[in-house]
Order: sequence, then C-alpha cells, then structure tokens
Amino acid sequence: MANVHDVAAAVLAATGPESPMKLQKLLYYAQGWHLATEHTPLFEARIEAWKRGPVVPEVYYRHEGRSEVCSWHEGDPSRLAARERDVVASVVERYGHFSRHELSEMAHGEEPWRDARGDLPESEPSSAEVSREVMARYFRRLFRPAPQAFADALASVSLEGLTVGEDTVATMREVAAGRLDIEDAIAREIEALRSR
Repeated sequence: MANVHDVAAAVLAATGPESPMKLQKLLYYAQGWHLATEHTPLFEARIEAWKRGPVVPEVYYRHEGRSEVCSWHEGDPSRLAARERDVVASVVERYGHFSRHELSEMAHGEEPWRDARGDLPESEPSSAEVSREVMARYFRRLFRPAPQAFADALASVSLEGLTVGEDTVATMREVAAGRLDIEDAIAREIEALRSR
C-alpha cells in the first residue's frame, strides 16, 4: 500500500503546482477510485469531511497556509506500484482539468462526504471520517458497465414503486448498448414529453 505522501508527490508530479484544496480533492478521488477498482485502500491516512470537502489532515497540516503547492518532498512517486501509478494518472486525467472550487462542489454532492457529515449543515466544521466502505460502494457504482448500471437503475425505480414507460426503457437500452449518445436520448425524451 502506498503512503499518502508518495501519492501527493505523484499527483503533483503529474499536474504541476496546484492549490492545496485541489491537491486534497485529487487525493480523495485517487483513494475512491483505488477502492473501487483494486478493492483496497491506496493509502492508510484518514480522510475527513471538512466544510470545503474531503481533506487528508496528515497532508493538510503540512501545506497549511500555502496558496500553492509545487512539489511534495515528503513523498516519492517512484515508491508507488504500477497499478497505484495507473490509478493516480487516471484520476489526474479525469479530474485534473476541474478547478479547486468545481472539485469541492462535486465532492459536496457525492455520497461519501454527505454520509460522513450526516445532518450537519455545510457551513459547520467537522472532523468526521469519510468511510472507506461508503467510498468503495459509491465509486464502484460509477465504475459499473452501462448494462449493469441500467439494470440497477430500473431496479431502484421499481423499489420506489414507480414505473418507467416502454419508450424510455427502449431509449435507455440504446444508450447502455452504445447505439445512442446521451444528448440524443435526452432530446428524444424531451420531444416525447412535448407530444403528450
């Protein structure tokens, strides 16, 4: 298992200088995706559900007060295993173009951060730990193949006592099979609503 400092060094080696908040969010996403794809934590350090999103205190207290983090001398990216490096690279590719505020907003909308905070208002401080189990479950759902995600969505709707029209189901099946892109599917559904 990697050390959080090695992961932070690997993130910064891939992105170049970053704001502390963005570094924190990329560490959170790296942990989440590693849990989802490898079924083990990427690092042992605790992630907490702070006001501005998930934070690794062990890293935070080393960059506290800085406006930019250029490198991470406490870690060494070469100590990561090949698969760990792959996950970090994938996270940087997937999330690196978002701003620190966009990443914070995204994390606020996700189950792991919300679950850790419970009923606590967003403006209140918290040191509640973000559950690895919740992270693994949440990110695995994002990782499922489209047909499985489609079947799970239909099952969830059914559990709620709702039904989905046959035309909508047919459209969803086309999207899941890759025969229809999501924009065309939305346009089709809007047109169907207009003609009712």
